[in-house]
Amino acid sequence: MERDPLRLAWKTSPVRHLAGFLLLALTGLLILGGLDLIRILVDRATGGAGGWTAPAAFLRIAISPPAGPWPEPLVLFPGFMLQPEAFAIASVASVLVVPLLIGLILVALEWLAIGIGLRMLTRTQTTALDAILKAPSSSHEDIAMVTALAARGLARENGVLGSSLLVPVKLGGMIGLACAYVFVMHWYLGAALALVLVLGAVVSARRSLLRFDATAARHREGEEAGEVLAELEHRIPALRAHGTGPYERDRVRNALARGHRPVMKREYRLALAESASAAVLMIAPLAVLALGAWFSQTRPVTAGTVASCVLAAALAAHGTREVVQWHRLITRARALLIDLGQGLAPLKLRAAIKGKAALPDNGALVAQGVSAYDPASGARVAAVNLNLAFPSHIALVGDRDAGPRLLAALMSGQLQPSTGRLTFGGIDLAAADPVERSQRIAVAGDTVLIDGTLKDNLLYGCSAPAPERDHRLSEAITVAGLERLTHARGLTGTIDLQREPKLAAAIVEARRAVQAALVTEGLDRFVDPFSAERYNRYATVGENLLFGKAIGDAFQEDGLSSHPFVRAVLEANELTKPLARMGLSIATSMIEIFADIPDGHPLFERFSFFSAADRAYFQDLVERKNEQRRSAQTARDQARLIGLALRYSESRHRLGLLDEAMEERILVARADFARMLPVSLKPAIEFYDEARFCAAASVQDNLLFGRIATDQAGALEAVQGVTRRVLTQRGLDGEVSRIGLDTPIDAQGDDLTLTEIAAVDLVRCLVRRPSILVVQRALEGLPGPAADRLVANLRRVLVGRGLILLTPAISPAMDQPSFDAVIHFERGEPVLDRRTVKREVLSA
Repeated sequence: MERDPLRLAWKTSPVRHLAGFLLLALTGLLILGGLDLIRILVDRATGGAGGWTAPAAFLRIAISPPAGPWPEPLVLFPGFMLQPEAFAIASVASVLVVPLLIGLILVALEWLAIGIGLRMLTRTQTTALDAILKAPSSSHEDIAMVTALAARGLARENGVLGSSLLVPVKLGGMIGLACAYVFVMHWYLGAALALVLVLGAVVSARRSLLRFDATAARHREGEEAGEVLAELEHRIPALRAHGTGPYERDRVRNALARGHRPVMKREYRLALAESASAAVLMIAPLAVLALGAWFSQTRPVTAGTVASCVLAAALAAHGTREVVQWHRLITRARALLIDLGQGLAPLKLRAAIKGKAALPDNGALVAQGVSAYDPASGARVAAVNLNLAFPSHIALVGDRDAGPRLLAALMSGQLQPSTGRLTFGGIDLAAADPVERSQRIAVAGDTVLIDGTLKDNLLYGCSAPAPERDHRLSEAITVAGLERLTHARGLTGTIDLQREPKLAAAIVEARRAVQAALVTEGLDRFVDPFSAERYNRYATVGENLLFGKAIGDAFQEDGLSSHPFVRAVLEANELTKPLARMGLSIATSMIEIFADIPDGHPLFERFSFFSAADRAYFQDLVERKNEQRRSAQTARDQARLIGLALRYSESRHRLGLLDEAMEERILVARADFARMLPVSLKPAIEFYDEARFCAAASVQDNLLFGRIATDQAGALEAVQGVTRRVLTQRGLDGEVSRIGLDTPIDAQGDDLTLTEIAAVDLVRCLVRRPSILVVQRALEGLPGPAADRLVANLRRVLVGRGLILLTPAISPAMDQPSFDAVIHFERGEPVLDRRTVKREVLSA
């Protein structure tokens, strides 16, 4: 990778740079024209060249060389002869237009720089990405360094990289043009300007060096101060025991003062350099002005010449200061590219050496004297010698799965052997292409979920065409036992009524069939239907109040208690104080129940009414209420307590806070809410209607038009069994599963069980149709019969392909038909179980 930002910029986008150079050349011409216009205007204004009454040539370009060799000016462009009035208007207007044109050109130049920066960023990050993707798993430290530099480092320096070549040309051109103009106007003035600029550049460069020194001194001071204070912390027990506080105070104060002295010395020098740099660069235009005024006594130097030269000197001084600053930024960007290049070099070298060999579809998996160590778990395998011919079905058992898991990590490339070789079909796995390796040997191990839908996660890594991919996914879901999950997520999902009106209508039709089937089978007691005249015991207080689903943020649960219309309805029905008292009881109960459970504990996160961040607030609120102390935020306290009450469900939380009288009052408030809802708020909620599909509600709520009695044993399974049967009969089961696959998934896995998360990785492997499937964690947490069914499904679908099953033990059901080989690991070493003679297995 190119490590010089200037060469990298040019190689990335030469065409854009050429366009930028043309714009800079045009800007230079405008600057020269503007300076000469200023000279003419000042001369005319002060009475020179005949004043405003004499006709003159507009835009005349001429050079006045020394009088000896060239007595007459050298005319490059004769210009346009104008009358005095027209010349005055054109000159004044041009002086005002020139800065505007320069500004527009610089805007275009910035756009070019932004485009160049984007290309450089994309090119450099792509280079880093390719190296990271091809790097072996053992390069953790190099990958971490490259990742940090390619992300935060390049993002920080992107603006500098995009302008790395254009800005020096712009500043250098501005300085050069300004100096050349002054030299042409009067070579004494040009010589004086050049001398001052050289001195200013030297002083500015010295200032930059001193700034680096001061920064390094501050860092050293911080490190030394940290060591001194750490030593003080170490001495605190002795300080308390022996009363040496005054001694330690003096010692630490003196040490800190000694550490600060080098910083003070460098800061004094930096201050002097800063002042000298500013003074020298300020002297540049003043020196030109002073010399011009002095020479005007004896030499033909007009006022306009002096004024234009002073302006040119100011531009040159500004450019000199900016060049020094830009050099510092480019030096930092170059250091970043050098560090990034040094980090990429070993990754590219390893990728060039490895990752080229192609693996066969089948062959022998051979381990020759393989030893490996996993620094994460501390597990180790030693002197493993295996010869497993595939396709076959193998079981790795024992050693608390430490040995089998390390062998699986070696097969997948997550670990590299410390010694020995691991080959497949005679090809060293360490030299195989990582992508092809994962297609040939798929390891269902630790699941890493990604942001996206459940389908995105299940198909992660599958590159088959769409029809084939969907077929593979359906088969893999069945094998892994995830049909129940996809169906359940589909029931909790929603339907876009505008995109799928026919499906919504079919769900409404299926609703009647589900209700009839529940009545026929005597299961209707397990569903509490939605009714405008009845309180739903399995919905929250807030849901009963709304009797519908919120659309948008207006009536969302978090802000419901503070919504003005909701508060008005509660006040009108005298529910504000009862709900606040209910909320106070909830807060008190939650604080008592979770008193010994720390923040972040799964129980607290799942069952508490408030988050860990609000825990201290509600503790303080309960204490104030118990002591009958009024707070300056009484209205806020009341809103927060009502918010707790609106999330309460008696059947789920069972705190005994709702009675029939309270439910009746909530039903009256529900009617008032629907009757008095303003027209402006009607789009914010969709009320339940038995004859219509509620697009904001879940598919399950629309199918049942009610809530399942979660406090009755077996209710959920029985009701979902009926709904699935009805959906299957009506050809809607596949649609519900499709909705489930399209539901977003939590990348942290909080909405999935551990067994479901492991099954996701298993499906990812199955959809790739690998030659060998290594099942590492999919059996964890499964009860015996479920584990037996999963193994039977895997062995059935993998007939003619390889299977390596990691399990603590083999049940009789798993061993039908018998495994081709079973390998027990004891203290990290494989021990052969000669159960069959189909395959030869050698053990160290």
